[in-house]
Amino acid sequence: MTEVSQKLVVPVSCAIIEKDGRILVAQRSHLGSLPLKWEFPGGKVEEGETDDQALIREIMEELAIRVVIHDRLEITKRDDGWREIALVPFVCSLPDGQKIVLNEHEQMKWLSRDEYFSVDWAEADLKVLHSYLTYIDEKTGNNLRANP
Repeated sequence: MTEVSQKLVVPVSCAIIEKDGRILVAQRSHLGSLPLKWEFPGGKVEEGETDDQALIREIMEELAIRVVIHDRLEITKRDDGWREIALVPFVCSLPDGQKIVLNEHEQMKWLSRDEYFSVDWAEADLKVLHSYLTYIDEKTGNNLRANP
C-alpha cells in the first residue's frame, strides 16, 4: 500500500497598507527565511483565527499599529516543496496619528506606483503585488500595467 502524504498548507495574511497614494513595504530580517527580501507585512493565521483577525494581530505585533481593512484580494500561493504558503492579502489604510515601530523588519518604505518594482520582492509577495495592480487598475478604470 502506498502512503500519500498531504502537503502542509500555511495560511498567511498580509497587509497592503495604502497612504497618500503609496503602499507600505517592509524588508525581512537578515536572520530569518528569505533574508532581506521585501514583503507586505503580516504573518501566519493561528488555530481558531480568521484571516482578518490574524492580520490585525500580526500588524500590531510587527508594526505596533492598527489598520483598517477595506478589501480582500485573491489568495496567491507559493510552493516550498514540503509546504504551500497561501498568502491572503488585504488592502488596508492607516488611520492618522499612528507611529510605526519596526519590531521584526530591517526597514520599511512607502512606495509610489512607479517604485513598486524597485525592491527585491519575496516571490509570493511579488504575486500579491501583481494582484494589487490588477485591483487598482480595475478600481480606477486604468488599463496600464507598470511591469518591467
